[in-house]
Amino acid sequence: MRTTPAILALSSASIAHAAINAAAVRSQTPYSCNAVGGVRVTFADDVSVMHASFPDLNLYVDTPSHGFPPSYSIMDCQASVEFSEPDFGAGNRQTRFAITNVTWSNNNLTLAKGDNFNQLRAKVDLNIEVSNETSPVHYPIGKDLYTGNLVNLQVNPAVGVDEDFSGPFKFTAVNPNPFFTPCFLGRYDHVLKFNFEIFGETVDGGVSSAGWNVDFGLDYQECQWTEESDNWGTETKDWQTCYYRQPSNQTAMRRGLSSLKHKFPRP
Repeated sequence: MRTTPAILALSSASIAHAAINAAAVRSQTPYSCNAVGGVRVTFADDVSVMHASFPDLNLYVDTPSHGFPPSYSIMDCQASVEFSEPDFGAGNRQTRFAITNVTWSNNNLTLAKGDNFNQLRAKVDLNIEVSNETSPVHYPIGKDLYTGNLVNLQVNPAVGVDEDFSGPFKFTAVNPNPFFTPCFLGRYDHVLKFNFEIFGETVDGGVSSAGWNVDFGLDYQECQWTEESDNWGTETKDWQTCYYRQPSNQTAMRRGLSSLKHKFPRP
């Protein structure tokens, strides 16, 4: 990652309490969590929790096919939420965080005996896109990509096994492998994209009300940036490159995977 002088100077108090708002939301599963209102990600004022809300997501009985009766219930949401690096750290307030635990909750889960809610998963990858764009523009314009997995947790809630279950549901699990983000400096050319995958499945039926919440507990701490701090995740050089094409005055874009380098985070 590159260091540029475009660093936003904020006091520690303003960072701790400033609202962190998503710049963009994209959904790969719009039927279950639409990008327009179906995915909401916010942070506690002290950045101790990342709240992810999916108002339309629900556990439903899978549609029968080929003459077979329904056998299990499922829910699945895959979405990307974009923020900028100055949202999390800037100036002399440099910060990083790791996900320490995950809490899934729903207002009304209904399971008959034997439905067996045995799979619940939360996965979050962080992609950091770093642009080399300058003013005035000099071609080629490129982006490097850094990516790392913050949490990949699958649990077995084991409800609806030996008895019926009906009512509010809440389940918390500890992340056994906390993985810290790099140290955030507040660089505007660093775009942060959190890729969420929320999944659940039963053995034999069951439904939930629309609306699942997933809270990610964070270990949010100050750090001191060094050049080694950017030696993070998996690096893809020239992930995107934009060239000036004459004489049509158009640009072309390509994605390259030729310069893949594996990095190892510092604890």
